[in-house]
Amino acid sequence: MGSRLSVLKYYLYYKYRPAFSDRKALERWQKKKLKKHLAYVASHCALYRGKTNWQDYPVIEKSDMMENFDRLNTVGIGRKEAEAFAVEGERSRNFAPKLKGITVGLSSGTSGSRGIFLVSDEEKDRWAGYILAKFLPGSIFGTYSIAFFMRADSNLYEAVSSRNIMFHFFDIYRDMEEHRAKLENLKPNILAGQPSVLLLLAREMEQGRLKICPQVVISIAEVLEKSDREYLKKVFGLQVIHQVYQCTEGCLASTCSCGTLHLHEDIVCIEREYLDERRFVPIVTDFQRRAQPIVRYRLNDILVEKKEPCKCKSPCLALEEIEGREDDIFSFPGTDGTDKTVFPDFIRRCMLFVKSAGAGGEYRIRQEKDGSLTIYGDLTKKEREQVRKEFLRLATDRGFLLPEMVYRPYCLEKGRKMKRIERSR
Repeated sequence: MGSRLSVLKYYLYYKYRPAFSDRKALERWQKKKLKKHLAYVASHCALYRGKTNWQDYPVIEKSDMMENFDRLNTVGIGRKEAEAFAVEGERSRNFAPKLKGITVGLSSGTSGSRGIFLVSDEEKDRWAGYILAKFLPGSIFGTYSIAFFMRADSNLYEAVSSRNIMFHFFDIYRDMEEHRAKLENLKPNILAGQPSVLLLLAREMEQGRLKICPQVVISIAEVLEKSDREYLKKVFGLQVIHQVYQCTEGCLASTCSCGTLHLHEDIVCIEREYLDERRFVPIVTDFQRRAQPIVRYRLNDILVEKKEPCKCKSPCLALEEIEGREDDIFSFPGTDGTDKTVFPDFIRRCMLFVKSAGAGGEYRIRQEKDGSLTIYGDLTKKEREQVRKEFLRLATDRGFLLPEMVYRPYCLEKGRKMKRIERSR
């Protein structure tokens, strides 16, 4: 009961908190929150003992966090015991237990290394209240059935469940045949899952094998491409396909009523390391996480600022898209002898006009270590020629030598995050 009341408290706070009048008001509020949070971190975190000035904190990445895991968290949990606990949960598919009263989770490691996250009960309740305030289509006292497709369940999500808000975990390792009847029986109001899962469900609906009508569809965990978003909107009959940009480091962005992604700058402070005029890598400070402080944590995601202000008038930064990971930027030998970097979005555009790889289509492009491209897709000979012409046009425009291109049938490993654009490590 205590947890339910706590979730309700946070829901009401985030749902009805007065809006910030402008960007300056938001930044002033952030500054106060940061000062208070860093005072706590400086006195409770061994790694940051005595550091009260934000700029004195070094910029860290996942490897730094894992290396200093024992000294960074404030709840006395060691890295080895946390990792063993999380791995056991993955193996047994039982994600309910806690370690010393703390929720322990394991990231999937798409960036090349696994991450471990720790969340206290208070942080879990705050997260749940925030998410409910963002995505419930009506009052918190209404009745909702939420279907959530994920690689791993977690007692983090139990905070969402109540008598009127029913959370149902669907294990993506299981076959769709097992999920179809359960989904139709639930008739979920809210459907959340990776784009690869949402696309699969949409195709099932198009072919008449699945009958559901969710009010809200939320894309998580993978990059949602524009063509896929439009396809999902059409099939589900919705004006907006919501997105949540969440990772081990926190819930960082979500979609507003206008369909625009906004950074959650009301709960995190994000520095921007620019790659060009609009693309940047985020450096995150979460001024609410205490069990495992996130201070000046550099992600390797590429975010793209929106050119025009969003019509919703939120002072939180509007994003055009989450383009992909920094380590998935392709590199080609240039015609002038220098290396040419090509952002994932330019690679995606080469597939836009290919029929079978358009909206809802299945394809992947991977740059191999030797610089060649492997294109996974069920393409006809004519479509392969189209792809080659688009890449030749891109190579001419960007000044690089056209690489060798190899075609393979489309494949996606079960349980693996879908990455349409990927560079071999």
